Amino acid sequence: MNASLDVGRLRLLREVDLRGSIAAAAREVGLTPSAVSQQLTILEREAGTPLLDRSSRGVLLTGAGQALVARARSILQLLEEARADLDRLTGELSGHVRIGTVASAAAALVSTAAIRLAAEHVALELTVTVAEPARSIDQLLNGDLDIAVVDVYDGVPVPMPDYLLATDLCTEPLVVVSAVGALPGRGEVTLSELSGASWVMPPLDAACGQAVRFACRAEGFEPQVRWETDDMLLLVRAVSAGHGIAVLPRLAVADNVAEIEIRPLAGPGMSRRLLALTRTSSQDRPIIRAALDELVKATG
Repeated sequence: MNASLDVGRLRLLREVDLRGSIAAAAREVGLTPSAVSQQLTILEREAGTPLLDRSSRGVLLTGAGQALVARARSILQLLEEARADLDRLTGELSGHVRIGTVASAAAALVSTAAIRLAAEHVALELTVTVAEPARSIDQLLNGDLDIAVVDVYDGVPVPMPDYLLATDLCTEPLVVVSAVGALPGRGEVTLSELSGASWVMPPLDAACGQAVRFACRAEGFEPQVRWETDDMLLLVRAVSAGHGIAVLPRLAVADNVAEIEIRPLAGPGMSRRLLALTRTSSQDRPIIRAALDELVKATG
């Protein structure tokens, strides 16, 4: 008769599936590769069948390993829900909250929320990672993050599984950013008026870069991108130096690093939404709710 399956070893098997190797899984959980390998060998003995196909090129999950990982995900989700139930009943406000966020929200919202959380909940430990939405959502789904602060632009949908819960933080307009005196007048500017301009723009794999390019094409022109960067400080400096104009969310404009002009974008205007995503299995944990509440307050 086979032994019962150990949850900790199931978690290790899931990490190997997520990371692609025993070494990467070991780094993630803070163990040595040999220790992880030994634990997985014990798990195979408990399961009564090989779970990993080991070779000189690495490891792959066998059919039994893949089936067991699928079950492990459900088991770990149930355990997370149980933890949330217990924390809610006891009002526990201690532990570790991991937030992934887009850079502009990190500076404008997450930093403020982190300061308040540290002051009000001294037993709560917070770590923040800056990443594009696709990466943050993957990490949230894999259990590497507890909250993902993502941005959603007009015309650039972000796929979100139904087992993620979205909390609206704010909606803000995109604005035109230029060197001082580079554009005529002082009022609103339409995209079509910028068709002949040089542009400084985030790359195409960034949501803002996609949204602005799509909007320009909808107005009948291809933007002439002269500088391309996802570093908002460098982007503003490049605009200030006269290398081109930019269209950005207002919170992403680092107007304290260089002298620039900011003008409203006339219709059809563009906007972006900032959302805080959580897993439905962890949304009721008091420490997650406390972090979400502070993020919402920071938008005010």
